[in-house]
Amino acid sequence: MNIPKGKMTNMDISRFFEKSIEYHLEVFKKELSQYEPYQLYKNFNLLVRSIDEFINIPMELDDKLELNTFLNLHFNIFNANNKGNFIRTISILGNRFDGGVAERFSKLAMMCYSLDSSYESNGMFEKLGDSFRLYNTKNAIVFFQSRRAYYVVMLNLIPKLSKGEKVIKYLDTLNFLQPIIDSCLINITTAYYNLILNHCILDYEIYSNGVVVKGNFEYNYLEGFFSEPERLSMLDQMELRPEIITPKKMISKSDRKLFSFSEIANTVALFECAFDRYEIQNVIEYKELSFFLYKISIYIQEDYTVIIEEDKFKSIVSGLKSINMYIESDDYFENINSASPFQKINDRYYTTIVLLIRFAYKTLSKALLKNKTFQIHSGFVFEDKVLKILEKYGFTSTGITRINHKEFDLVTIKEKKIFNFQCKNNFIDISSISYNHKKISRFNQKLCSYYEKALIKEKERENLIIMETGIQDIEHFVVSRFPVITKNSKIINLVDLELWCSNI
Repeated sequence: MNIPKGKMTNMDISRFFEKSIEYHLEVFKKELSQYEPYQLYKNFNLLVRSIDEFINIPMELDDKLELNTFLNLHFNIFNANNKGNFIRTISILGNRFDGGVAERFSKLAMMCYSLDSSYESNGMFEKLGDSFRLYNTKNAIVFFQSRRAYYVVMLNLIPKLSKGEKVIKYLDTLNFLQPIIDSCLINITTAYYNLILNHCILDYEIYSNGVVVKGNFEYNYLEGFFSEPERLSMLDQMELRPEIITPKKMISKSDRKLFSFSEIANTVALFECAFDRYEIQNVIEYKELSFFLYKISIYIQEDYTVIIEEDKFKSIVSGLKSINMYIESDDYFENINSASPFQKINDRYYTTIVLLIRFAYKTLSKALLKNKTFQIHSGFVFEDKVLKILEKYGFTSTGITRINHKEFDLVTIKEKKIFNFQCKNNFIDISSISYNHKKISRFNQKLCSYYEKALIKEKERENLIIMETGIQDIEHFVVSRFPVITKNSKIINLVDLELWCSNI
């Protein structure tokens, strides 16, 4: 698709990016349709397994020397120094892990270097506006992590959209399919977010040199390691509310394995430990998930893959009312937003340990959102999370929570100045990609309007804080747990809070 040069505003932006979504969706479907589905799915499933292992290896290497050797490995084995390091790395992985991890890593590393060279020669990295590369381990991990959602949606859609006869070798899989992801799927996401920004920012403009498009406003909607924000994560609960954690015995995993079915059971158990206060074990999603995991345990292969024949799968899921293990639709947007872990190819259903862990976590997290006590307490934990960040940058809590029956969230002092923060944990799911960007934009604007009114309210009662502290210099801010789109400098998204603090 040709990108016009120069500046675009208003309706030009809407027309261009709506057309971009349609175009890239059409190209994506056309590209996938030419492949024979079973072989492509088999290859891509193996590729995703290799990527999952690739990302998780550093967390399993306890020896610092081995970890540094792995993370600093350059994939250009035509260089004598790199070849020696490559051999050492493969030896480390072979000695450390069972089940072909070293061999899969070796093949993926070769594919990475080949793709990186191809992308570099045709200017693909410039087109992506992407600083991530694939020529060494450390960079490739970031590259793959940033695209994990797309790998999942590819797994879901290959059996549904591939109808042709084209067959490729496994070692060519990344070279053939990664460009489809980067040129089509990432462009769909980029277009979607530009459409939202265009509706939320009145003076939004984009500039193009015919290759790269850049807007006059940037928006971060993901957190560290490309994770979506949560109202209250399990890690935050464990870190900030350790006194209410209910200990449970975990199932051990072999040190020689990267993945194990026991990790799913441990994920559910950890969830119960962290959120026992909200009786998570009594919700229907928890009960059905536990039942399902028990039933499929006999179908685990190599402690990673689950393969179930169609009749047996349907028998297991027939009684499940609250969780959906397989999405029938071939619609791209429904699949990118779904956490359903299974894919169907021919007469069998497939999934992996990684996808099941992801599904279990998302299912239980979503189930908790219906609990009123959880909603209330998650707000208090969020305040503690914000305060911990602020204290790291020299803000000191005054301890003020109520003055004359008026409640305050975080009243802090830094360099003899009052910084009064309201912590808002309102849910807004901008990360869900769909055509309905106008609805998301309206909700974003409604939430921003609510935050702006809250700031006015704080300004009107600031004399209470001044009288209590004796400090005249005071500013008011809102910190939003879920990122909102606004140019109001008094509204700070949590994902940007540390950057904001470092500039104060």
